[in-house]
Amino acid sequence: MPLLRRIAVCVPCALLAVAGVPDVASCQSVLERPPNLSGGWVGTSGTLQFNFVHRFGVGDPPLRDVSNSPTFLLSYKLPVPLLIGFNYATSSDITASFPNEWEFFARYARSGLALQGGYNLAAESFDGELTASRTVGALRAMAVGRVLSNGYNSDTTRYAVGAGATVRLNRWFALAGDVTTLLDRGPAEEVAWGAGLQIEIPYTPHSLSLQVTNTNTATLQGVSRGIDQVRGGFEFTIPFTLSRYFGKRAAVGAAAAQGGEGAAVEMKGMVFSPTRIEIIAGTTVTWTNNDPLFHTVSADDGSWDSGQIEPGKTFSRTFPQPGEYAVHCTPHPFMKAVIVVRQP
Repeated sequence: MPLLRRIAVCVPCALLAVAGVPDVASCQSVLERPPNLSGGWVGTSGTLQFNFVHRFGVGDPPLRDVSNSPTFLLSYKLPVPLLIGFNYATSSDITASFPNEWEFFARYARSGLALQGGYNLAAESFDGELTASRTVGALRAMAVGRVLSNGYNSDTTRYAVGAGATVRLNRWFALAGDVTTLLDRGPAEEVAWGAGLQIEIPYTPHSLSLQVTNTNTATLQGVSRGIDQVRGGFEFTIPFTLSRYFGKRAAVGAAAAQGGEGAAVEMKGMVFSPTRIEIIAGTTVTWTNNDPLFHTVSADDGSWDSGQIEPGKTFSRTFPQPGEYAVHCTPHPFMKAVIVVRQP
């Protein structure tokens, strides 16, 4: 075991070498990660996330009975880059006495690094994961190191390392793959792997992964060990923007444009960012839609409207007169912002 401990200590160092990349806190889609890695995803503040992973296996002939192992993720992103939640899986093979597996976790992400800690109720194990990611053009690569304090309810600490990547084909499709291995893999334990066609469902906040893998459940222990069976399946992601139904969405920053400069506003995560900008008269404001949905920029008083802004497109408007202009998105009226125009 001393060799394994030395390897486990070196894993975080190797992962840190991969870092130094943009924050992954805004990643919400399966296009950002392969089937068996989180990719450091933490979602968008104020969003309740529900992910449904369902994997199917076919038994030996002559019966060829179909087995299935669903995993349900429910999580919530706090105002800080911290995600809290749980995974619930049935037909789990983590431990024979607990076919229903609960994993409670918290995940913190910052600047290309993500750290997750949690407790697996079935294995009675405190589990952790360190993820590092790097994006170069259409390629997003990531590496992970995992520690399972009571791996598979065996009274033994287990360690795993892995890597994966996604390659974006276009705005709506990506190819993804991953591989992970326990460092002290036993005779009946396989290298875990997964491959998927990742799909952003056009003009919706949902994404879909069509995947093949040899893992059972989507918990840290479930995706660290391969089984002797190839499974097909899917993952479907469903974000709920709670402020759409309860209360008011919190303001997301403010910005000011200097004389002669334009101002930029991003539409992402169903919010204008920033929600308030201050400009001088004659300044042009450009809105960019970085959501997979149609948005509009519509004056509250009805005096002007952008029309539908497609994903990836922009809309610009010059404000020649001082005043305060409140705007919203017509399809998503909880998206609000204010443009304050001052005298030069």
